[in-house]
Amino acid sequence: MDFNILMYIVFGVVAIAGGLVLLFAKHPIRGAMGLLASMVALAGMYAILQAHSIAIFQLIIYAGAIMVLIIYFIMLLDIKSEDYLKPFSKLFWIGAPILALLAIFFIYKLYTAIGGKPNAFSDLSSVAAPEQSVQDFGGIKIFSKNLLTKYLFAFEYVSTLLFAAIVAVISIVQLDWKGRKNE
Repeated sequence: MDFNILMYIVFGVVAIAGGLVLLFAKHPIRGAMGLLASMVALAGMYAILQAHSIAIFQLIIYAGAIMVLIIYFIMLLDIKSEDYLKPFSKLFWIGAPILALLAIFFIYKLYTAIGGKPNAFSDLSSVAAPEQSVQDFGGIKIFSKNLLTKYLFAFEYVSTLLFAAIVAVISIVQLDWKGRKNE
């Protein structure tokens, strides 16, 4: 097996594990660390796919700036609950077998989709995108062109949504600007 394919699978497992930590962690900071692990693993997957600029953006924007923002707001909420000391929720024991069955089903469907060929992943990794050349794939030029033309509205919409989330968290916490609780 090729090293890139092996690392792609390892990063995929880390991304899925980080997502599961995000879902099942009782303490919000642990959930945020699971999200961070998932984002770093996605950046590794982008780097393996030779989309280096997207990998850098994933690390700088999401793993850097957005995670700092999320952790800042978790700390702003000032959670004093002791529920996070329990390792799992009661629903974990219901959801874990269902998740295991879904994972087994997904692996079975993936195996049948590639036809049980031993070198199917090597065949998939050698296919290039037909609409663009290999040299342009993942480059900053094509990324910025698409971002500022085709996806400009979505980009601005997400930034406005993040700003609205900041305002919502501040209003939920109900702190004034000096840190005192509003009554």
